[in-house]
Amino acid sequence: MQNKNYYPDSKETSDVSDGFASFLLAEGGGELAPLSRAPVQGAVKIAFWGLRLYIVAMLILVSIGFTRGMH
Repeated sequence: MQNKNYYPDSKETSDVSDGFASFLLAEGGGELAPLSRAPVQGAVKIAFWGLRLYIVAMLILVSIGFTRGMH
């Protein structure tokens, strides 16, 4: 037998927000735990700086291309 909370009848119209609220209460949820940003370090930090430099270089090349135009 299917649980009606998780498998609603296709003929019924359901409100998604009510379903999520009932799921949250059933799971014992309430106040969510605060999230913090993970520190970026090591190779990831180097990769992000490389991407920034790449973007700057591409912006310089695009601006040179626009100023000189097609000849």
